[in-house]
Amino acid sequence: MALYTNLQIYKAATGLLDVATDYVKNMPRNIKPILGLQLSSLCVFLVLLIARVNAAHNKVPHLDELLERATEIEILLRLCRDKKYISTSQYARAIEYTTSVGKQANGWKKQQLTMPPVT
Repeated sequence: MALYTNLQIYKAATGLLDVATDYVKNMPRNIKPILGLQLSSLCVFLVLLIARVNAAHNKVPHLDELLERATEIEILLRLCRDKKYISTSQYARAIEYTTSVGKQANGWKKQQLTMPPVT
């Protein structure tokens, strides 16, 4: 088991957290406590889930939750772009990170499902 901080999925998730916090910083004051806080919290939780997946024996339930949270982040980012709280280029950059996390999580899940159960 690799140290989770060395995993590419962790690096993508922390990259997403980094850009999300930058985006929240520049959101209108009345939106920060609503969308900004939720977006930042979900990104932090995504990073936590990666550590949780890495440590778990049965990784699939944690990977399912990780994929669900990544989808939530994408929905919030789309709303922010549609409402013009972030630019289209900012949205595209963040979606690159969520796509990377999603692909890696799905690959990890596929690998777990094809492995024989540990007895």
